[in-house]
Amino acid sequence: MKPLNQPERSKRWGQFLALYTSLLLVVAVCWWLSLSLIPQLTNVQQNQTVQEMMTYRKQLSGTDKMLTSVEQGAPLTDNWLRNFYANTSVLDQQFPKPLFMATTNSYRQLAGEYENARKAGDEGLQLLNSQKIQLEARKAKLLADLASAGDAIKAVAAAPKAGGAKPAPAAPTGPMISPGQYGPFKPLLISGTGEFGKNQPEINASVQFMIVREHQVALAIYFETGGPDAGTLAKVTERKELYTAPPGYKIVGISVPERTPWRINYVDKTTTPDTFTIADGLMTVTINGSTTGLDIGATGNSAISVQLKKPIKIELEKE
Repeated sequence: MKPLNQPERSKRWGQFLALYTSLLLVVAVCWWLSLSLIPQLTNVQQNQTVQEMMTYRKQLSGTDKMLTSVEQGAPLTDNWLRNFYANTSVLDQQFPKPLFMATTNSYRQLAGEYENARKAGDEGLQLLNSQKIQLEARKAKLLADLASAGDAIKAVAAAPKAGGAKPAPAAPTGPMISPGQYGPFKPLLISGTGEFGKNQPEINASVQFMIVREHQVALAIYFETGGPDAGTLAKVTERKELYTAPPGYKIVGISVPERTPWRINYVDKTTTPDTFTIADGLMTVTINGSTTGLDIGATGNSAISVQLKKPIKIELEKE
């Protein structure tokens, strides 16, 4: 005899089986998504990102060529700047992701530095510095090759001869910056005619040694001559590379104060060069502000020169 509530019990049992079957289907779908569909979607997204990066790099080649032309000496004109900024704006529109926009902004900032240099009147100096960076990179590789060759030669020379006594190990010596002459560095015209005449220009100069990005030692020179009363103003900011660390090493110290400017300020009352001994005899600085002929310009005689009198020791560490 069936219980009175048999239909209700059968109904609830059927509902339970339906819910259980639905749960199993949901689990199966989730398992399929995790093992099959999601990796496929991830691969598609990665492929799209790679393709987008390749497209961006291809589009950026035109901007690269424009910067290279300026670094190689092409004139920095208003038309060049308009085209360059137009290209970067197009890149921002086509590639609005933060990764791409950060790179595009780096190019835009570099062009802005060139533009500021042109407005300040030292376009030629800015372009020269750009070329020097490339030359210094090649020079660093050459110095590294020479250092490697020199170490090999020393190793052969120091090898003990058959039957002979072993030579005493040589005391380790670090690299040195040898004494030398740097300059003359001529200032660029900022305002005026380029001629002081009978006026007496004010001289503001400074010299300092700098460790640049832990791999170079540079001599930083600032020279400003003239002023409102002199009728002409000119200045130059120059970095002269003195030493580049070989690959695998970084510069951790030098034997002279680093980033400490030695300043020279006076009024040039003669047309003959003035020489100053600074930094306890480490170097002499020769300045020619007012001259007998043209003062400022390529053929002018206004200039600053530095003669290093004592060697500078470099302290290296492996990276």
